Amino acid sequence: MRVAWLKSYEVFGKVKLLGMILSGVGIFGMMGFIVLEVIMRNLFNYSIPGNYEMVQNYFMPVVTLPVIVYAFSEGVLPRINMVISKFNYKLQKGVLLLLLLVEIAVFTLMAFYGWQYAISGMEAGDAFPASGSMYPIYPFYFLIPIGFGMLVVEMVFLFGKNLMDKDVSFTVSENKNEELYVS
Repeated sequence: MRVAWLKSYEVFGKVKLLGMILSGVGIFGMMGFIVLEVIMRNLFNYSIPGNYEMVQNYFMPVVTLPVIVYAFSEGVLPRINMVISKFNYKLQKGVLLLLLLVEIAVFTLMAFYGWQYAISGMEAGDAFPASGSMYPIYPFYFLIPIGFGMLVVEMVFLFGKNLMDKDVSFTVSENKNEELYVS
Protein backbone atom coordinates (compact mmCIF):
# COMPACT_ATOMS: atom_id res chain seq x y z
CA MET A 1 0.00 0.00 0.00
CA ARG A 2 2.71 2.44 0.99
CA VAL A 3 4.74 1.73 -2.17
CA ALA A 4 1.72 2.44 -4.40
CA TRP A 5 1.08 5.63 -2.42
CA LEU A 6 4.65 6.81 -2.93
CA LYS A 7 4.60 5.91 -6.65
CA SER A 8 1.36 7.88 -7.06
CA TYR A 9 2.98 10.84 -5.36
CA GLU A 10 5.96 10.59 -7.72
CA VAL A 11 3.58 10.83 -10.69
CA PHE A 12 1.88 13.81 -9.07
CA GLY A 13 5.34 15.34 -8.55
CA LYS A 14 5.82 15.29 -12.32
CA VAL A 15 2.52 17.14 -12.75
CA LYS A 16 3.72 19.73 -10.20
CA LEU A 17 6.97 20.05 -12.15
CA LEU A 18 5.00 20.78 -15.33
CA GLY A 19 3.16 23.52 -13.43
CA MET A 20 6.47 24.96 -12.31
CA ILE A 21 7.82 24.90 -15.85
CA LEU A 22 4.66 26.64 -17.10
CA SER A 23 5.08 29.32 -14.43
CA GLY A 24 8.75 29.75 -15.35
CA VAL A 25 7.92 30.14 -19.03
CA GLY A 26 5.25 32.67 -18.02
CA ILE A 27 7.78 34.64 -15.96
CA PHE A 28 10.27 34.80 -18.81
CA GLY A 29 7.50 35.69 -21.25
CA MET A 30 6.28 38.46 -18.97
CA MET A 31 9.82 39.78 -18.48
CA GLY A 32 10.43 39.78 -22.21
CA PHE A 33 7.14 41.51 -22.90
CA ILE A 34 7.83 44.20 -20.29
CA VAL A 35 11.41 44.72 -21.52
CA LEU A 36 10.12 45.04 -25.08
CA GLU A 37 7.53 47.57 -23.90
CA VAL A 38 10.19 49.66 -22.10
CA ILE A 39 12.53 49.56 -25.11
CA MET A 40 9.73 50.51 -27.50
CA ARG A 41 8.56 53.33 -25.25
CA ASN A 42 12.01 54.81 -24.57
CA LEU A 43 13.75 54.32 -27.91
CA PHE A 44 10.90 54.62 -30.40
CA ASN A 45 8.40 56.67 -28.39
CA TYR A 46 5.79 53.96 -29.04
CA SER A 47 3.91 51.93 -26.47
CA ILE A 48 2.58 48.43 -27.17
CA PRO A 49 -1.21 48.81 -27.20
CA GLY A 50 -2.88 46.98 -24.30
CA ASN A 51 0.38 45.99 -22.64
CA TYR A 52 -0.88 46.43 -19.08
CA GLU A 53 -4.03 44.41 -19.76
CA MET A 54 -2.01 41.63 -21.44
CA VAL A 55 0.30 41.31 -18.44
CA GLN A 56 -2.59 41.46 -15.99
CA ASN A 57 -4.92 39.03 -17.76
CA TYR A 58 -2.55 36.62 -19.51
CA PHE A 59 0.85 36.54 -17.85
CA MET A 60 -0.06 36.95 -14.17
CA PRO A 61 -2.45 33.96 -13.99
CA VAL A 62 0.06 31.76 -15.82
CA VAL A 63 2.84 32.84 -13.48
CA THR A 64 1.00 32.47 -10.17
CA LEU A 65 -1.66 29.75 -10.32
CA PRO A 66 0.30 26.66 -11.50
CA VAL A 67 3.07 27.15 -8.91
CA ILE A 68 0.85 27.42 -5.81
CA VAL A 69 0.77 23.67 -5.21
CA TYR A 70 4.55 23.46 -5.50
CA ALA A 71 4.99 26.20 -2.90
CA PHE A 72 2.55 24.39 -0.60
CA SER A 73 4.30 21.03 -1.03
CA GLU A 74 7.73 22.48 -0.31
CA GLY A 75 6.58 24.05 2.98
CA VAL A 76 7.14 27.63 1.81
CA LEU A 77 3.72 28.83 2.90
CA PRO A 78 3.07 29.50 6.61
CA ARG A 79 1.74 26.45 8.40
CA ILE A 80 0.06 25.54 11.63
CA ASN A 81 3.32 23.99 12.87
CA MET A 82 4.36 27.39 14.22
CA VAL A 83 1.38 27.27 16.58
CA ILE A 84 1.16 23.60 17.53
CA SER A 85 4.84 22.75 17.92
CA LYS A 86 4.58 23.05 21.71
CA PHE A 87 1.64 20.62 21.96
CA ASN A 88 2.01 16.93 22.71
CA TYR A 89 2.11 14.40 19.88
CA LYS A 90 -1.55 13.34 19.94
CA LEU A 91 -2.82 16.91 19.93
CA GLN A 92 -0.44 17.85 17.10
CA LYS A 93 -1.63 14.91 15.02
CA GLY A 94 -5.32 15.58 15.74
CA VAL A 95 -5.11 19.30 14.97
CA LEU A 96 -3.17 18.65 11.75
CA LEU A 97 -5.63 16.01 10.51
CA LEU A 98 -8.62 18.21 11.35
CA LEU A 99 -7.04 21.21 9.65
CA LEU A 100 -6.26 19.15 6.55
CA LEU A 101 -9.86 17.93 6.37
CA VAL A 102 -11.12 21.53 6.57
CA GLU A 103 -8.62 22.67 3.94
CA ILE A 104 -9.57 19.78 1.65
CA ALA A 105 -13.26 20.70 1.97
CA VAL A 106 -12.67 24.42 1.37
CA PHE A 107 -10.33 23.96 -1.60
CA THR A 108 -12.63 21.33 -3.10
CA LEU A 109 -15.46 23.87 -3.00
CA MET A 110 -13.21 26.53 -4.52
CA ALA A 111 -12.17 24.15 -7.31
CA PHE A 112 -15.79 23.13 -7.95
CA TYR A 113 -17.17 26.65 -8.09
CA GLY A 114 -14.10 27.87 -9.99
CA TRP A 115 -14.76 25.19 -12.60
CA GLN A 116 -18.39 26.30 -12.89
CA TYR A 117 -17.26 29.90 -13.31
CA ALA A 118 -14.75 28.87 -16.00
CA ILE A 119 -17.43 26.92 -17.88
CA SER A 120 -19.86 29.86 -17.73
CA GLY A 121 -17.09 32.23 -18.87
CA MET A 122 -16.31 29.92 -21.77
CA GLU A 123 -19.99 29.71 -22.76
CA ALA A 124 -20.31 33.50 -22.57
CA GLY A 125 -17.03 34.04 -24.44
CA ASP A 126 -15.62 36.36 -21.76
CA ALA A 127 -13.07 38.81 -23.08
CA PHE A 128 -11.30 41.97 -21.96
CA PRO A 129 -10.82 45.20 -23.87
CA ALA A 130 -7.31 46.31 -24.72
CA SER A 131 -6.39 49.02 -27.18
CA GLY A 132 -9.79 48.98 -28.84
CA SER A 133 -9.94 45.21 -29.35
CA MET A 134 -11.45 42.37 -27.35
CA TYR A 135 -9.15 39.54 -26.26
CA PRO A 136 -10.49 36.25 -24.89
CA ILE A 137 -9.83 35.62 -21.21
CA TYR A 138 -12.00 32.58 -20.51
CA PRO A 139 -9.23 29.98 -21.18
CA PHE A 140 -7.27 31.39 -18.26
CA TYR A 141 -10.27 30.92 -15.96
CA PHE A 142 -9.52 27.19 -16.02
CA LEU A 143 -6.18 27.74 -14.27
CA ILE A 144 -8.06 28.61 -11.05
CA PRO A 145 -9.92 25.31 -10.53
CA ILE A 146 -6.93 23.33 -11.78
CA GLY A 147 -4.69 25.05 -9.23
CA PHE A 148 -7.14 24.46 -6.37
CA GLY A 149 -7.73 20.88 -7.53
CA MET A 150 -4.00 20.23 -7.41
CA LEU A 151 -3.90 21.68 -3.89
CA VAL A 152 -6.64 19.23 -2.90
CA VAL A 153 -4.63 16.33 -4.31
CA GLU A 154 -1.52 17.48 -2.43
CA MET A 155 -3.51 17.74 0.81
CA VAL A 156 -5.02 14.28 0.31
CA PHE A 157 -1.49 12.89 -0.04
CA LEU A 158 -0.42 14.76 3.10
CA PHE A 159 -3.49 13.53 4.99
CA GLY A 160 -2.77 9.95 3.91
CA LYS A 161 0.87 10.22 4.91
CA ASN A 162 -0.11 11.43 8.37
CA LEU A 163 -2.57 8.56 8.70
CA MET A 164 0.01 5.96 7.65
CA ASP A 165 3.02 7.30 9.57
CA LYS A 166 3.33 7.64 13.29
CA ASP A 167 5.17 10.96 13.00
CA VAL A 168 3.55 14.34 12.38
CA SER A 169 4.47 15.52 8.86
CA PHE A 170 3.77 18.87 7.23
CA THR A 171 5.12 17.86 3.82
CA VAL A 172 4.73 14.63 1.88
CA SER A 173 8.33 14.45 0.63
CA GLU A 174 10.46 12.18 2.80
CA ASN A 175 13.45 14.51 2.88
CA LYS A 176 11.50 17.65 3.70
CA ASN A 177 9.54 16.49 6.76
CA GLU A 178 9.36 18.67 9.78
CA GLU A 179 9.03 16.30 12.70
CA LEU A 180 7.71 18.24 15.67
CA TYR A 181 7.16 15.67 18.35
CA VAL A 182 10.06 15.27 20.72
CA SER A 183 9.88 12.31 23.10
